[in-house]
Amino acid sequence: MRLKRVRSRIISTVLVVAMFTLLAAPWTAIKAQPTGDIASKSQQAAQVAQEISALDQELAVATEAYNRVRSQLDEITEKVDTTRQRLNEIKQSLRERRKILNDRAAAMYKNGRTSMLEVLLRTKDFSDFLERADYVSRVAQNDSLLIKRIKSTRDTVADVERQLAEQQRQQSGLVEQAAAKKSQVGLKLSERQNLLNSINQEIQRMLEEERKRSSAESADLERQAEQQLVTKPESGLAKTAMKYLGVPYHWAGEGPGRCPTGEHRICFDCSGLTMYVYKLFGISLPHNAAMQFNRGVKVPLSQAKPGDLVFFGSPAHHVGMYLGNDMFIHAPHTGDVVKVSKLSARSDVSGLCRYSKGK
Repeated sequence: MRLKRVRSRIISTVLVVAMFTLLAAPWTAIKAQPTGDIASKSQQAAQVAQEISALDQELAVATEAYNRVRSQLDEITEKVDTTRQRLNEIKQSLRERRKILNDRAAAMYKNGRTSMLEVLLRTKDFSDFLERADYVSRVAQNDSLLIKRIKSTRDTVADVERQLAEQQRQQSGLVEQAAAKKSQVGLKLSERQNLLNSINQEIQRMLEEERKRSSAESADLERQAEQQLVTKPESGLAKTAMKYLGVPYHWAGEGPGRCPTGEHRICFDCSGLTMYVYKLFGISLPHNAAMQFNRGVKVPLSQAKPGDLVFFGSPAHHVGMYLGNDMFIHAPHTGDVVKVSKLSARSDVSGLCRYSKGK
């Protein structure tokens, strides 16, 4: 009897300690703990999946913000390169004009400057005088004009140099912004990985089962998309995009050899995929979903064709390519691959756009 009372006290003490431990430990939806109850674990798994989805969306916004800044940086870099080329051409022209003037001045010094009196004394008659006088006058005018051009060119060089300095200053600012955005993306990736690492094994198993179910559904959609595109000869863009099914998502990824970290031989983010495919068809798009949306001709879903781009969020932070029959292909988020999804499964469609060469 005494042994039973001692055992009962030990069990009570353990339960009290366990309760205090649970109360003291941080409890959030991100750090889901096993409860032993299937319904509760399913609820926890759903909460974790929701947390991951929200974080993926936040990461997509940060990635597209980084892409926008980097796209602007590329534009200013191109302007700087063009300005440098123009500056070199102007400097070369200035050197040539100065040489012409120096050669002419040297010739005048060597031969002696011709005055109107000398012209008059050397002429045979008045007609000859007028002809010689006109020639001397035109030489003087040309020299004066050349001097003015040299001065004008010199001033132009100074203006271009100031423009170049300003563009370089802007470029430096954009580089700093791009680096900051890149750091934000890196932090979001770390946060997402920490979230996944914090999930207990049972919930991980549930999430893995959901992932497999989603993969099977996507594979079925891929077969449907391929079958229907066979009958549409005008859908070259969509057919080309389908060649990249299974390519891993990576922030700022732009295709073969353009993985920012070198982690993959080929990778895409959402706007990187659409930009790359359209470039293969001679259509230049910026590497940013919102910028792509602003450049496109808006079309209603009822008139959408395979190859049109479909955008999500406001402002747009995600983009995919419409395939027809309620399907689109896209690079979804970190940890996923290029795949086909149902358009009706999204509630955040912001519009569809069409593009053509020169637009």
